[in-house]
Amino acid sequence: GGIRTMDANEPTPPSWLAHVIVDDVTAAVSKITGAGGKVHMPATTMENVGTFAVTADPTGGVFAPWKSARPGEEVERIGPPALFTFAWDELMTTDPAAASAFYQKVFGWTPHAVDMGGGQMYTLLHREGVKTPKGDPASAGGIMQSPPEVPHSFWLPYVHVDNTDSLCERAARLGATITVPPTDIPNVGRFACWMDPQQASIAVLQMPR
Repeated sequence: GGIRTMDANEPTPPSWLAHVIVDDVTAAVSKITGAGGKVHMPATTMENVGTFAVTADPTGGVFAPWKSARPGEEVERIGPPALFTFAWDELMTTDPAAASAFYQKVFGWTPHAVDMGGGQMYTLLHREGVKTPKGDPASAGGIMQSPPEVPHSFWLPYVHVDNTDSLCERAARLGATITVPPTDIPNVGRFACWMDPQQASIAVLQMPR
């Protein structure tokens, strides 16, 4: 990942920006607008780095279509993510149905609803024709209904960690606000969420060993 200074015209407060690898950023932007999305920054090329744009889905979730100029950066990852690397992206949205339809139209991600219990549904975004090493459908990310106290949509990145509880304690000592304390997800792992001192949200996930 990386960090940059925001300018006065940024469409969101401090936040992590999810990137989606595409073959052609200009073509992706055309699909995004055609499906009802918005463009906050047009296709921009950074020499010897890559081309990207800053866009949003119809519910307001901001993301960036990305085409790298550096060999090897778009190689398919096999197996679980390494420790302290990004492991998952999750859209917290005010309208899961509209968001699911948008991402299916733009990127071909097939929505697959999962009952999390207690009436809470989670939508996995399956990547067409891609399987995990175990033979299961590979997902690009997930979608959840944002809670009433969060009246906007945003992509939440997860980092694979070795100990969710100790990382939360460390983050709190460094000024983070814990928004979801360490919590177990059956068959997935132990996760938590916090906002850093600039209120950018991030999540951590300790996977079963």
